Amino acid sequence: MLSIGSLFTYWLLKILLVSVLIFCGYGISYKQPRKFKIYAITAAIFYSLIQGLRWDRGADYMHYYHDLVGRWDTPNPEFLYKIIVNFLSIFLGLPYWCGFITYSLMLISAILLIYKIYPKAAVWGLPLFFLITASSSENIVRQYLAISFVIFAYYAYLKKKNILAVVFLCCVPMIHISGLMSVIIFVLLALFKIPLKRPWILLGIFVTLYFFWEISYFSSITDNLSTLNLGGDIKMQSYLDNSNRWFTDEGSISNVLYGKSDVTSLTNSLFNFILNIIIIYYGFKAQLMDHRLQIAYYFSYIAIIFNVIGGDIEMYHRFYNWYIYLMPLILGVAMYKVPMRKYERYTLFTILIINYYIYGLLWNIFNIPYHGFAFIWDR
Repeated sequence: MLSIGSLFTYWLLKILLVSVLIFCGYGISYKQPRKFKIYAITAAIFYSLIQGLRWDRGADYMHYYHDLVGRWDTPNPEFLYKIIVNFLSIFLGLPYWCGFITYSLMLISAILLIYKIYPKAAVWGLPLFFLITASSSENIVRQYLAISFVIFAYYAYLKKKNILAVVFLCCVPMIHISGLMSVIIFVLLALFKIPLKRPWILLGIFVTLYFFWEISYFSSITDNLSTLNLGGDIKMQSYLDNSNRWFTDEGSISNVLYGKSDVTSLTNSLFNFILNIIIIYYGFKAQLMDHRLQIAYYFSYIAIIFNVIGGDIEMYHRFYNWYIYLMPLILGVAMYKVPMRKYERYTLFTILIINYYIYGLLWNIFNIPYHGFAFIWDR
C-alpha cells in the first residue's frame, strides 16, 4: 500500500473526471454534431492529464516507468512497444510522465472516435468506460496500450476501412503478444455472423456458470500447465511454471493483497447478476438491430464469462480486460436504440445508476485504493 499522496486529492480529481465525462457524454449525445470536437477535446484533455499524471499506481507501474526512463524491465519487449517507448523517451526526449499521458490520450481518443459514430450512446458509454476500466488501465499499461489499437481497428471497421482495420490489428500483438487471441476473435466476428436469433443459449450458459461453476475446478489443469515448455518466451513460461499462482484462487487479487478471498455482499452480487442479464439480453437485441455491434457485443459477453469463471484471479482478470472495454458502448446503444416499455427503461436506468454511480463510485471513495493514490507531484 502506498503511503504518499493525498486521498482527498485523488478522489477529488476522480470525481471531477467522472463529472467531466458525464457532461461531455451528454454534450456529444444531445448537442449539435458540429460541437463534437469541443466535447471530445475537453474529455480527452481531462482524461489524459488526470490518468496520465498518476504515480506508482499498481504493481506494474514502476515496470513501465523504468522502460520510459531507459532501464528496461520488460523482457524481450515486443517490436512496436519498443519503438513507441524509444520514440517518446529517446527520439523526442520526453519525461516519463509524458509517456503515460500519451498512453492515456491514445486510449480515450480511440473511445471517442467510436462515440463519433454512436453519439447518442456517449452519455452512458463515456463515463462508464472510465468507471469500468480505470483501475486496470492504470496498472496493466502495455495491455491497454495494445487495446487502444483494437479500438482504433474497430473504428476503422465501423467506417468500412478494412485495410486500415487490419493494420491496426497487426499492431496489437506487436505491443502485447497476449492480444493475439482477441485479434483472432475480432476477425472471426467481422467475417462471420453468429446465427443466433434469440439470446436464450447465451443466457443459459451464463446462468449455469454463475450458479454451478467453482474456481477450484481450475486446480485440476495446473499440473498439466506447469509441464509445458514454450522455449524462448520467458514471461509466458514463468506463468506456466507458476500456474498455481496465476490460474487458481492462489492468484486471487484480494487474496494476494489482503490475505483473504474477496467477499462480495449479497446486494452487490444480486445487482451484478441482474446487470449481466441485462447486458446479455438487451445487448443481443442491439446487435441484431445493427450488425456492426456484433464485435462489441460478443467481446462483452466473453468478458462476462471470464469474470464468472475467473473471479478476481489475476490471469483471468487480464483476459477479461481484453474484452470489457466495449461493454459501455453496448449499454449506451441499448439505452437509446432497443425498444423497451417504460418500466423496462426505468428499471435499466435505476440498476445502472445504483451499480456504477452509487455502489461502485461511493464504495471506492470510502475505501483506500489498493492500486495507490499518488500523482507525480507526490514523488
